[in-house]
Order: sequence, then structure tokens, then C-alpha cells
Amino acid sequence: MKIRILPSAWEDLKRIEDYYLIQFDMETAIKVTDHILNTIERLESFPDSGSRTPDTWLNEQGYRMVICKKHVAIYRQVKDVIYIYHIADTQTEYTTLFY
Repeated sequence: MKIRILPSAWEDLKRIEDYYLIQFDMETAIKVTDHILNTIERLESFPDSGSRTPDTWLNEQGYRMVICKKHVAIYRQVKDVIYIYHIADTQTEYTTLFY
């Protein structure tokens, strides 16, 4: 299985990293982004390890999510590729990113 992180998700990750850099420090920012990327990387070996999203429409479209501590990565598997669409804080209305 291959992982493709789409530009929208890279932008999300950059915003998360910037937030932690401003609020804390570079070490914390790197630690958070590394954890998110490591969690996403595990989908290569375990593509079904994610769960359904809290949104019915997203689930019907085949989207799934994987939780990375305080963040969530929304993805969809198409053939042998897992596409990461968005990465967001679990405390936000992240399902609205698709509407």
C-alpha cells in the first residue's frame, strides 16, 4: 500500500506545526508533526486500522479517519493507494472541510 499526502493535508500539517512552534517551541512542533506522520505511515501496513468518521456523508464516500492523539487524519483508499485529504485538531469541526 502506498500513501499519498495531498497538498491540502500538507497545508494542514504546516498550520499545526506553526501553531505548536508559536505556542511552545521547535522541539514540540517537530514532535507533534512526527507523531502525525508516523501514525499516517502505519496505514501502509494496516490500511483498515482507521475508523469511520462521525459524518454519514463522508462514510458513504469511503472516507475513514485515523486518530493521532489530538489530531485526526482523514483518508480514503483508492485501489492500492491511501490518499490523505486533511489533518485537523479533533476539537474542531473537521468534517466541514469537505463541504
